[in-house]
Amino acid sequence: MNRTCLTVVLLPVLITGCSWVPDRTLVYQEAQTGKRMDVPEGMWFSGFDDRYPIPDVENRIQIEDSSDERFVVPEPPQLVVLGQAAAPEEASTPRPDNPGAILGRDGNGYPIIMLSTQFVWAWEYVGQAVAKTDLRVDDRDRESGILYVRVPSEYGLTERQAQLKLSQTVNGIQVAVLNQTGTSLVDREPGQAILQRLYNEL
Repeated sequence: MNRTCLTVVLLPVLITGCSWVPDRTLVYQEAQTGKRMDVPEGMWFSGFDDRYPIPDVENRIQIEDSSDERFVVPEPPQLVVLGQAAAPEEASTPRPDNPGAILGRDGNGYPIIMLSTQFVWAWEYVGQAVAKTDLRVDDRDRESGILYVRVPSEYGLTERQAQLKLSQTVNGIQVAVLNQTGTSLVDREPGQAILQRLYNEL
């Protein structure tokens, strides 16, 4: 009880004592410029030099521009939403009127079709041409350039399914007929018959 009373009595005294400490936070405003220090002869003091001298406004360099042309800030490029952006090939290259199809043979004598166009258009041309034939597309893999087709028996193919493979070469897009598993080319005669039918629709 006595300790509590003592604390209550001393607390106002301690709070009042804080006002006895002088407040010197604004003393700097009373500062005055002192006498310049003299440096003995033969010595040098860097403190006399202005670290950040203020340039003479009257002697500043002025450039007069007689032309009326003013710099125009270029507009930033338009941003495209990635989900709606067209592929670079599709956006920059218009659709050609003629795919430039040539029916020929590769170095081993297997029939192929060469298209002198970009892959994006070759894929579209071949897909449209297949739709006009009696070949039936079961599936397609655009990334690999493969059309999985069902082949009628009159083409003389042992298997009823085959793959139309589009490959990028230095001469353009090459179209070849692979077997059902895609491990090898089909025989020359049925391959020639399939590509001839496709070539007629290109």
